[in-house]
Order: sequence, then structure tokens, then C-alpha cells
Amino acid sequence: MPVWVVRTLKAAKRVPWRKVLLAIVWLNTEGRRYWNRLSPDERREVRDLAVKSRGRRANLTAAEQGRLVDLFAKIRTGT
Repeated sequence: MPVWVVRTLKAAKRVPWRKVLLAIVWLNTEGRRYWNRLSPDERREVRDLAVKSRGRRANLTAAEQGRLVDLFAKIRTGT
């Protein structure tokens, strides 16, 4: 068996799979409730800004960063 396969299998054994499963369940239930606090247009806007940012705040303008902060505040508070 190739060495990289053995290493991958050993690494997979170290993953706390129970915690991963619990996180997935939470995201599917509670996380969805939070996400649904946004309108479909707002959810699309969050997605578009996340794609544009490519994980880096500097890829967004100051106005876009502010809008993203506002949308995340709405997700958190529901208002």
C-alpha cells in the first residue's frame, strides 16, 4: 500500500468523528434557523461577497465589508 494512503488512514483515525457529526447536526438544525433569518436576496449577497473575498477581507471594499458585517449581525440577532 502506498505510504500516502497509510498516512491518510492514520490521520483519519485521529479525527474526532463524534464531534464532526454533532457539528453537522447542529448546522443542519440550529444553523439553518440562523441562516433563514436572512431573506433569499440577503443570503445570495452573503454568498457572493464570500466568493468575491476568497477568504480575505482585503479583497472587499470598505462598503462591502460593512455590508457583510451588517448581514452577519442580522444572522446573530435576527433584526
